[in-house]
Parts: sequence; structure tokens; C-alpha cells
Amino acid sequence: MSAAVARRYFVRGREKLRRGELDNACQEFGAAVELHPGFVEARVGYALTLVRTDPPRAAQALRVGLSRATRHGERGPLLCALGDVLLIGGDFPGAEAAYTEAARLPNAPKRLPDRLARLRAKTGKFAEALSEMLIAARVK
Repeated sequence: MSAAVARRYFVRGREKLRRGELDNACQEFGAAVELHPGFVEARVGYALTLVRTDPPRAAQALRVGLSRATRHGERGPLLCALGDVLLIGGDFPGAEAAYTEAARLPNAPKRLPDRLARLRAKTGKFAEALSEMLIAARVK
């Protein structure tokens, strides 16, 4: 029952996000996570809408999700989102660690080179950023 209700909150959150209602989308995603803590997509949506106002809380929400991730395929999206949140918050070593762990997964997320390129560029490693961008172009 709570999973179905959580899904409805999640769908409303996505709709509000499309309309640019970030605060309302964050609330909807948060409600979905409260109802169903293992709902990875909702947790990622919650963190990525929360990061603009509270990066530490967004990162913590993802870390909690990682501690709960037991099914195949759950860790990749959470680790990528954690890397994104930490990158936005300025924790470059933390972002590096999250992306590195995601890269080691059997089904590593396909958009990981894009994220690594952004990280390398933000840390002044422009040659590595260019290399990651070329990899990303081949992956697409």
C-alpha cells in the first residue's frame, strides 16, 4: 500500500519538477521517501532538488539510501547522485570517491564519463576532463 502511495507522490514530484516548481517537487519526493525509504528514484529526486538549498542534507539522504540499497542496480544511481551532490557542494574528493565506487559496479552507469569530466574540469585537470569527454562522446 505505502509503495503505491509513494509512487503517486513521486509522479507528482516529477510533474512539479517539469513545471519548475522545485520546492514543491522536493516536498513530493520527500514524502515518497518517507513512505517508502527503499524507493531509489524518489530518493535521488529528493536529493537533487534539495541540493540547491541544503547540500549536506541532500548528501545524507543519499548515504542513508546507500546503506539501505540491497537490490541489484540500486547503488549506481545513488552513487552517481551522491557524486553530483558532493560536486555541487564543493566536496571534490567525496565526489571522486562516489564516482569511483560507481565505476567499479558491474553495470556502471553509462553517463559516468560526463560526470567525471565535470569533476576533472572543476578541479583544474583539463587534460583528464577532455579525455573523459571523449569517452562520454563514444558512450552516447
